[in-house]
Amino acid sequence: MELAFLDKDFNLIKYFNYINLQWIRRYYEPGQFMVQIPADQYITGAEYVFNSSRPELGMIQKFEYARKSSGQLILLSGYFYEYKLNDKITYPRFRHTGNIEMVARTIVDNYMDDIPLLTKAQANSPLLGTSVTKQSTGEGLATALYALLKTQQMSYSCLYDYVNKQIKFKVWQGLDRTQSQTQNSFASFAEKLRNIQNEKITKDTTLSKNYAIVIGNGSYEEGRQVSVTVDLRANPSDYRRVVYIDKTAEIYDSTKETLDAYKNRLIQAGKEDMLKKHASILNVSFDAVRNNGLRYMEDFDLGDKCDLLIDDFQMAFQARLTEVREVFKNSVHEISLTFGDKVPVAYRK
Repeated sequence: MELAFLDKDFNLIKYFNYINLQWIRRYYEPGQFMVQIPADQYITGAEYVFNSSRPELGMIQKFEYARKSSGQLILLSGYFYEYKLNDKITYPRFRHTGNIEMVARTIVDNYMDDIPLLTKAQANSPLLGTSVTKQSTGEGLATALYALLKTQQMSYSCLYDYVNKQIKFKVWQGLDRTQSQTQNSFASFAEKLRNIQNEKITKDTTLSKNYAIVIGNGSYEEGRQVSVTVDLRANPSDYRRVVYIDKTAEIYDSTKETLDAYKNRLIQAGKEDMLKKHASILNVSFDAVRNNGLRYMEDFDLGDKCDLLIDDFQMAFQARLTEVREVFKNSVHEISLTFGDKVPVAYRK
């Protein structure tokens, strides 16, 4: 994969050679890159790394220099441009009701301020998702957007249009490539299909809750509390694992919103809390076997929902591709895929 340096004004400086590149794309949070280069390939003033065939634009946020017996090396790393939105916060308070894609676009409209080159791409037609009521105060824009969009299995991107020198914000959703649909080509991964190796599975329901009671509108003693429920069970007859979510700091003001709008706001806040703190973890990761059927970025891509078959345990899953970790080294391109939920940090030790 060719990489070029851009300066602070997004002008092309030069293409450069590297020793080792890790390009990590993520669906529900900003991706990252790390690239090791010979010191003579670096040029002062480089602010971004860019490849015209990839949707991501890497921000150089960390510079590390080392002199070794083998030579002088520099390691550059940083997040992709989606993270740049966390330079701005939702202040004054944001409150809006509407289609989730339009709510996300409104957040960007209201708070993007002077983020360099940022503009909005055309909205999807038809709009993605369903109606929500979102409130946020003081959150980074990236944090607020990922939390909002994840509740409907969606994401956003900041695509660099190098021809027109624009960075276009767009809400998107990966394709459904499971065998339970007929609109898109299938993408299935299994050992018997010879397209996976070095599988790792994590299933954890330790903190899992599927039913929340969300309380708002002040303390219990005031007697004005408003409560709603959030039911994430696939079937109403499933066993309930209940959690109490305290949103009493969110006060209902009848002069500014209807009671239904307030309750919908509590429901959205409850869903975001449950996904962040009380999710059932299913994480399947493996190395993709290249040149064996499925072509990355053609037959499947980040965000796509695929079928996963783990033959050793007769397990079958449908899950979204939430992380793609690519390594380019010594003319070899390796791809590791992660489907499902992010494994908590404790599991990575």
